[in-house]
Amino acid sequence: MYDDVPPLKVWAFTALAAFGMFFLFLGYCYSGYSPYARELAKGKASLEAALIENNMKDTSATSIVVLGSSLLECALFDPHAIEKEIIKQTKKPTNFLRLSIFYLSMDVAGRLELFEYFAKYPPDYLFVENIGINLDDPFGEGLPIPIDAALLHVRNEFRSNAGLPMHENYFNRWYTYELTPSLTNAFYTLEFDSSMFKFLETKRMILRKVEENTRANKAYEAMRGKTKIFFLGMPQSDKLAPNFLDEAGNQEFDKVMKSYKKLYDIEYWQYPGTMPDSCFSDGFHVNRIGATKYQDWFISKFASIQ
Repeated sequence: MYDDVPPLKVWAFTALAAFGMFFLFLGYCYSGYSPYARELAKGKASLEAALIENNMKDTSATSIVVLGSSLLECALFDPHAIEKEIIKQTKKPTNFLRLSIFYLSMDVAGRLELFEYFAKYPPDYLFVENIGINLDDPFGEGLPIPIDAALLHVRNEFRSNAGLPMHENYFNRWYTYELTPSLTNAFYTLEFDSSMFKFLETKRMILRKVEENTRANKAYEAMRGKTKIFFLGMPQSDKLAPNFLDEAGNQEFDKVMKSYKKLYDIEYWQYPGTMPDSCFSDGFHVNRIGATKYQDWFISKFASIQ
């Protein structure tokens, strides 16, 4: 009756082989030859080159750097048009650089050494998206980044060999800047993702205290007197909790912004009022209509302080 059951040593060998393959894969994920290591190296090299080009080559021009996530890529969707309009309104030569790092967080900023590079190559003005830097997602970022990068690479290698369309390599935002949405994107088609909106209605984030942002604070201190720094609030539907914080969280948020103003002279710019859902693709990422409003507001507010 039990003659067909594999011997115990077969099960043991299979388990050891599976564990061996798993640990080999982990070793690959965290090695110096992994997709993550390659993407990180490209990210740092591109960041340094972009900051030198924007901030250091022409010191007679006003240098502006804006850091954010995919939210920023939508909200300030046309960096070249922004630069031209700022020059027109301020009558000053200006270099404008938008760094939209998808899934931006303090962890990602630390991996790319973003703030260390800002301190090394300081712009005249630095704008930092508030959501990505001063707030944390309590559910984390899913898979560890080195494993996520390796799995994405493996999937795309398989899909390429099978003649299938590849998944978007969102790590390319670590080293390619100032991209604009494609014409098929909801940004232009004005489609609304109601399922994502329902998720965002329940979403809550955790406020980072000033003392938790040690690396950023060190850069803020180093840039004092060289760079005027602002935190940028992102537009969102009036049906969503502001900054995805409850009432007590938003009161604490105001205190944190006041602390940054007192300690590092960092101002907080929040888009005035709210936008209707017709300005969003999901209640959080603006579409072309909302982006035009936000971009015009940003340009005119910046021109007003010149």
